[in-house]
Amino acid sequence: MLKIFFSVNHSGCSWWRSRQPARMMEKLGLADVRIFSQYAVARDDVGGMLEWSDFIVSQSPCGADAVALIMQYQRMGKVVVVDYDDLVYSCSPFNPAYKTLGLRDVKIKDVEGVEQWLWEDGKHGFSIKDNYCRYRSQRDIIKIADGITVTNQFLKDCYLEENPGIEHKVGIFPNSVDFKLFKPFPKVDTGQIRIGWFASASHLSELWIVRNIFKKLFAKYNNKIKFVLQGDIRELCRVFTKEEVEYHPFIDLSVYPIKVAALNLDIGICPIVDDDFNRCKSALKWSEYASLGVPSVCSDLPPYSCVEDGKTGFLAKDEDAFVEKISLLIENEKLRKEIADNAFEKNYQDYNLEKNVVGLAKFYEDIYSRIR
Repeated sequence: MLKIFFSVNHSGCSWWRSRQPARMMEKLGLADVRIFSQYAVARDDVGGMLEWSDFIVSQSPCGADAVALIMQYQRMGKVVVVDYDDLVYSCSPFNPAYKTLGLRDVKIKDVEGVEQWLWEDGKHGFSIKDNYCRYRSQRDIIKIADGITVTNQFLKDCYLEENPGIEHKVGIFPNSVDFKLFKPFPKVDTGQIRIGWFASASHLSELWIVRNIFKKLFAKYNNKIKFVLQGDIRELCRVFTKEEVEYHPFIDLSVYPIKVAALNLDIGICPIVDDDFNRCKSALKWSEYASLGVPSVCSDLPPYSCVEDGKTGFLAKDEDAFVEKISLLIENEKLRKEIADNAFEKNYQDYNLEKNVVGLAKFYEDIYSRIR
């Protein structure tokens, strides 16, 4: 049985891609697992874990230090797999992460048409030179790592295009839900249809899309609906009244599944703008909604190609299509139930962590056998 050492941080990405799979592997007896939190483990403990392990999984490493660390692990006789769930160096300039990932200066026009800097090299901590070094280091990491896991085929193809010759060591592990953690609560009738959107600051590009969708929905349905926003984009609340929007900040991931179940949603939305960064994303939000018995309307883009329009969810090409298909769900309780049930079954079959982690463990074992 492999002895796997997971190096993690406190991000949502690490929770979904490392912490949850590691715990499920251990639960199913697929591997002997230890988790190293970069913020909560003493140096002596790290040394003990390294001595004990024969396989290391590193979540989204970048930078020259990460290159040196992986090479050191390999000199110690360890097999190293890295995981990426985003095409990180293609993120939108409106994503706060652009500060450490962006490779170009960016100017935008304000509402009066006046150009101003959004990102200018050398200002406010934005350094193209430093970011380019991180970008180059990620390419070095992909070359030297013994294995790489990604979330979907589109992301895999993007990494293969930039790094030809590595196909033999790249595996797809889809973002998957632990259905023992994500369980729906009994629905409470509030007299309104509660429509949810979960969004971190990385979704600032979608802010105007969501604003316009809900402006049209409130004009059509008034107080029949409630917009439930969870995440970092509190600024969006300013364009709606307190009666229209209900805001919830993100909370600790240990209680996140309970929190989202308690939101008592009737409908969820998954809008994204069409760019390479978003095309490489997964359908995780659709899966979260589905696990809680909530039907959703998603952008008609590659991350949601797994959604069967009208059966396991709805797909929308633009704002008007979002309004049209959300309206179908608002007005038809039976349809909401049918879509939610179908989406749950689809996710239970295809995006179930308990099932998919078996394939991930097999990938690790194959990598280890090939190297050793």
